[in-house]
Amino acid sequence: MLQQLVRDTGGSGWAIASMLFFIGVWCVIVLRVWKASPKEMTEHARLPLSDNGNGQSPAETDPRA
Repeated sequence: MLQQLVRDTGGSGWAIASMLFFIGVWCVIVLRVWKASPKEMTEHARLPLSDNGNGQSPAETDPRA
């Protein structure tokens, strides 16, 4: 049943296209990291995970308050 579905919809072509897409995305990420300066990477590492609008990181806020 799955083999027939793959034949009828061109599933193998979609699988190859999907794989190439994700390889391309991975290459873009690798190039951006490789070209970034160590100072820039350190700045990104120190950014808060999210901002709740009052300038405090989630670790500094008490969810029970």
